[in-house]
Amino acid sequence: PGGRLREQRDIACQMLNEIPGLSCVKPKGAFYAFPRVDTERFHIKDDMQFIKDLLRAKKVLLVQGTGFNWPDPDHFRVVLLPAKEDLKMAINQIGEFLADYRQED
Repeated sequence: PGGRLREQRDIACQMLNEIPGLSCVKPKGAFYAFPRVDTERFHIKDDMQFIKDLLRAKKVLLVQGTGFNWPDPDHFRVVLLPAKEDLKMAINQIGEFLADYRQED
């Protein structure tokens, strides 16, 4: 209980859950989170394209869920190891990006 990693996990999961269209369950022992994306809301058909679009627009690098053999394009992976301020900045960038994101067909 307690400690830097727990605090980083709690901050990241709370912030991700506050972004409309995302939901995140707190991991119990991992150094990453695996948030779910509402693919209908953002018209996401290709999660790799979603990750590329985010990287180009906001310079935030994540890994798409299909990169971990997740069958649907509705998850991505966030590493929880960066310092709190870096996590906050990156998650704020994700929120700004998703505020008006719609994947092109």
